[in-house]
Amino acid sequence: MRKLPVFRSVSEVFSGVTRHYFELIGVAALPLLAMLTVMVIGGALLWQSDLAHWYMEMLRQPVGSTAQTVPPVSGGSGLLIVILVIVVMLLFAACAVRWHRFVLLGERPGASGAPLAIWRGEDGRYVITILKLSLVMIFAMIPVVAGSAIAGYLAKGGEGSGPGALGAVLFLGVFFLLMLLFVRISIALPDAALGGRGSVRATFDRTEGNSWRLLGYNVLVQLALMVVSLIYSLIAGLVLMSVFADSTNGAAMLTSALLNIPIYLYSSMIGVTMLSVAYREIVGLPGGEGAPAAAEPASAL
Repeated sequence: MRKLPVFRSVSEVFSGVTRHYFELIGVAALPLLAMLTVMVIGGALLWQSDLAHWYMEMLRQPVGSTAQTVPPVSGGSGLLIVILVIVVMLLFAACAVRWHRFVLLGERPGASGAPLAIWRGEDGRYVITILKLSLVMIFAMIPVVAGSAIAGYLAKGGEGSGPGALGAVLFLGVFFLLMLLFVRISIALPDAALGGRGSVRATFDRTEGNSWRLLGYNVLVQLALMVVSLIYSLIAGLVLMSVFADSTNGAAMLTSALLNIPIYLYSSMIGVTMLSVAYREIVGLPGGEGAPAAAEPASAL
């Protein structure tokens, strides 16, 4: 049983993504460009809708205004938003697969026989694995929510509404246990990216003894990422304020969107690399599973 070296792995995630940031963009260039194209076209179409006009009016409202807060989403714009979300999520999955394979195998599309394509077979397995993980967590949450509601109802003697204190405590406790489950089964994603089945049950078995380590690892990575994002946001905000007097005009909003792209990509790369490093340390890589790390294929980090 291999244990995850938590602090060393956190350090490797951030140092690796920071050093290889532009390489990671390069290996996922095709799906990234496709995603950017879809977002630009979708944004241009939505900009002509009542939803965009409502959004601009909301930005111009003073704090505490009682103006309409419900967005006027029509059938056409609502359908467009749903399609955009699905397409962007599929393309992001393709990017994630490229990043997993770069981090774990050093694979660069177009080199050493790796296919240069927007969509590959591993991308489909990756999406299916995401759906499986989502279904597991949804079905696991159903008895938790029902149980906490019943416990709160009984604690109140069958009176009143809401979960109550006992129900809330029960919910938080079981939710915490579910997080221990999720951090273990999420390692199925790198497995799917490498061409495996992305089996939830097999991943759960292979990560035995690492629940607390994986939870602490996830928490530390997210806390560090919050700090990085906050610093970046502050710097970006100062840049916008120094250039634009009115932050609600079109040029300012476009600049703000462009400034958000680098940190969005960085955060996404961190999330993917976090899973890849955990997979390598706990499960191992194809051809070297169960053997010393030196016998495994060299990663790009």
